[in-house]
Amino acid sequence: MGLSASQARLLSITSRISDNELRSQTITTAKTALANKTSQASQEYLAALDETNMFFSTYDADGNKVREKLTAACLSQYAPLKNQYGIINTDGQIMVSEIDAQNYLESATLGEFLEKYGVATVEDVQVDNPEYVEQAIYIYGSNWKEWIEGTAAEDTAGGLQGLKPNEEDYNQLIWKETINAELYPKFVNASKGCLDHCYNKEGSGEDCYLHVLAHLLDLEVDSNGSIITSAYPKTFTTTYGQGISVDSGKITSSNIYGGPWNAQHTKTLEMKEVSEAVCNETGKVYYAAEDEADKAHYESLATSGLTGNDLLVEQLLSNYYTDENGETQLKTLKQKIIDLYYVTENRHSLGVDFDTTLINAIERFQEDMKLKELTPETIPDPEAYEEAYKKWQTAMEQALGVLNGLDRYLTDDQITVTDADEAQWYVNLWHRMNGASDYKAEIEGVENGAHPETHYLGQQEEEEKYAGMENSLINGLTANGKLLWTVLEDGLMNSAEYLNYGLKNGTLTLERVNFSEPTEDGSGIEQATWTAIIYSNALDISEEENEKAITKAEVKYQQAMKDIEAKDKQYDNMIRRLDTEHNALQTEYDSIKNVIGKNIERTLKMYS
Repeated sequence: MGLSASQARLLSITSRISDNELRSQTITTAKTALANKTSQASQEYLAALDETNMFFSTYDADGNKVREKLTAACLSQYAPLKNQYGIINTDGQIMVSEIDAQNYLESATLGEFLEKYGVATVEDVQVDNPEYVEQAIYIYGSNWKEWIEGTAAEDTAGGLQGLKPNEEDYNQLIWKETINAELYPKFVNASKGCLDHCYNKEGSGEDCYLHVLAHLLDLEVDSNGSIITSAYPKTFTTTYGQGISVDSGKITSSNIYGGPWNAQHTKTLEMKEVSEAVCNETGKVYYAAEDEADKAHYESLATSGLTGNDLLVEQLLSNYYTDENGETQLKTLKQKIIDLYYVTENRHSLGVDFDTTLINAIERFQEDMKLKELTPETIPDPEAYEEAYKKWQTAMEQALGVLNGLDRYLTDDQITVTDADEAQWYVNLWHRMNGASDYKAEIEGVENGAHPETHYLGQQEEEEKYAGMENSLINGLTANGKLLWTVLEDGLMNSAEYLNYGLKNGTLTLERVNFSEPTEDGSGIEQATWTAIIYSNALDISEEENEKAITKAEVKYQQAMKDIEAKDKQYDNMIRRLDTEHNALQTEYDSIKNVIGKNIERTLKMYS
């Protein structure tokens, strides 16, 4: 073979080798793709093995267990022995059927909503307005209706009417100053003779009043009025520390004690009663008479400039003294008698004028001896009655004004349930869609159907109950401001796959009605609350393998594996053929290359 022919053959072999290598790479890539298909087929088969169907179990009216695929429709339809569930989306809305949504939008009240399902009837009735009743009871009492109708008896009044003032009930207590009717006459009767002598100055008139004072100081005589001489003389101390001594002669030498006008000592016996009263230190204590002028004069002595006997006389003759706390106090009547006795007995040495100072002091003492007391007396108080009546009249006018401004009756929607169990189902649904109220929630900027044309009593009570409260149970909105409900179209409502996927992937959740006492902050549902529950914790919801899907996936997997294995063998055969051809071409390539090399070597030798 010439050099040119060898070179041409070598180029041809090189081209075929490159082509074989490219085909080999293509087959290798195809084998890799087969491996990916194997993995994909395995994953699809494993996914089918994990696929499950959800079922819902309940009981029919005869107590037979009923089992069906879990759908939103089967959860939302009422059955007597069935737990009530709601499908909740990620916005917290309950997803309801188209018919439930339509019934809600067309209903202004819970009663109307229940009527849509034929489980109740509603009638508007006239009822007493609670505010009116409360105000009427406040005004008239428990028999307010009789007072409103004008048939009540006057003596049955209660409330504010029963508080109408009666004139005879308004009196005032006054204190009248009265003379001691028992002791004072006895004192006057016994002392009159001595007192007259003081004015007439007959005999020892200036000293005669000492007999009166002596009879008052712890007089001791027997039951016949005869003096007990062994008890005398008696000594006493004035308010300012001066001493006096009363001997029996001051008693026996007086016209009070003896003489033709008092042979039986009757006056002395009367004075004994008076003495026992004024000198009593354990029972009722008598005081000198109150005298504001005397008190003011006594308190002015401290700054009067008087000294010595002049000051002492003023102090002794006053009805007042200063106690250890520096307070001005009334003297007891006994102490006043002692002080007056001292001044009377020592009037000359004290420089006391009998006709003026002493007579005046004796007259004041006679006033003290009236033993005046304040006694209570009840008299009518027309001013107090008039004031009370005006206040009552004003209160009554105001109360009647409030009453007259209230409606006597209110309209209430009276619900009569025909099927309690089924009605409760739709009561629960209403409150989950509407919130706590039995009446359609008014939501600003949101159209949610019919609203009450009448302001019902129930609405008024709810407004008072929920005043100031702001939450989804009250305002009919979720936490993010959406309606509490949304429509789930009928196709998805009946799709088991939709609900299965949503529950497993967390895009849908469940709430179940639990029957118990209402929650503390109120749910608007009587004895029932909607509570979130994980579907796997619901005993009436179960999961089972999808055998049909598993069988189908298994057949598909086996067929795919057969196709992959056949294709893989085909690729292996093609690679072996390419390897054989490649080896042959490589051998031929090496041989031709060797021949060309030798030819070149000979040619070089020829020309060297």
